[in-house]
Amino acid sequence: MQIYWHGLSCFEITTTTSDGEVTVVIDPYQNTTGLRFPRTLEAQMVLMSHNEEVANNLSEIAGHPQVVQMPGEFEVRGVFAFGVDAPLKRQQKNEPVPNCLFRLEAEGMHIAHLGGLDRPLSDEELQELQNIDVLMVPVGGGSVLSAKQASEVIAQIEPRVVIPMMYQILNVKEPLETLDVFCKEMGACRKEEMNKYKVTRKDLPEEDMLIVTLTR
Repeated sequence: MQIYWHGLSCFEITTTTSDGEVTVVIDPYQNTTGLRFPRTLEAQMVLMSHNEEVANNLSEIAGHPQVVQMPGEFEVRGVFAFGVDAPLKRQQKNEPVPNCLFRLEAEGMHIAHLGGLDRPLSDEELQELQNIDVLMVPVGGGSVLSAKQASEVIAQIEPRVVIPMMYQILNVKEPLETLDVFCKEMGACRKEEMNKYKVTRKDLPEEDMLIVTLTR
């Protein structure tokens, strides 16, 4: 499995199944965010956690993918996606902003993506995120979890690998904290920086949690 980060909460995951290679794109963003979205992304499945500019640029994904933007169980060529209803704390028009957490199952691994989460997980949500190997978690504060809140959610889930997302990088318009704030909050975790994370089940850390920071 190969995991690429395109900025904000957008990931491209390429995995191999018995039906061939499958690409999943999560939270494709609009160029109005300040980042230029890649023009060449093609996928078989697209996951959209919430309907805001940081996640809803579905029209830019080529390949006629299956779009998942609601709770439920979905499958494309041996890759399983589970959407979990997790409305945000912040509101629009006096209603909580709808948000989905996603759990992906592929190559014998469980990957979780927390979308635009801005609050601790409920017990019910946590039940849906058992035995997570790789966790993609927002850490930049503002409209999403702060570094401190993110560290608490990570402690709730206890993943083997953490990939931080939604933090300040060049050109992002939304005021977010830098990755350094999160790393300081996490303390002495093993940390690796790379432009793609290639992982198989046997590569997963057995004891110490690994923080993987991906570059765009």
